[in-house]
Amino acid sequence: MASVYEMARALGEELQKTPQVEALLEAKKAYESDPVIGKEIEEYTRLHQEFEAKIQMGGVSIEEQKAHAEEMKRRGELIKSNKLASDLFAAEMNFNNFMNSVFNIITSTLSGEEPDMGGGCDPSCCSSCGGGCH
Repeated sequence: MASVYEMARALGEELQKTPQVEALLEAKKAYESDPVIGKEIEEYTRLHQEFEAKIQMGGVSIEEQKAHAEEMKRRGELIKSNKLASDLFAAEMNFNNFMNSVFNIITSTLSGEEPDMGGGCDPSCCSSCGGGCH
């Protein structure tokens, strides 16, 4: 009998072949290869870290806090409106839903229950319904 670790490795290899993982990897590759979105994320992160450091040192006025919040909101919206970022977010959500359905099957099996397949949904067809398993 194969060890649990061998079966986990085999499960990981099978998961790599799923449309959810393939879509996630493709979206991530496209996202990471785009210098525009990379620069926007880098700038967003830098501004956030600088402001956090300024807060730690004290002396941040209410007006500065409001201005920073507005600037970060504007930059966040700019990032969200980027098609590659949007595609990556959607692929991540689909992948997470899929992995939650797999984890549900494992935990249900461990507790001796019949896995809830969301009204007969089969995890192998999650990509066709688009909503993920329930």
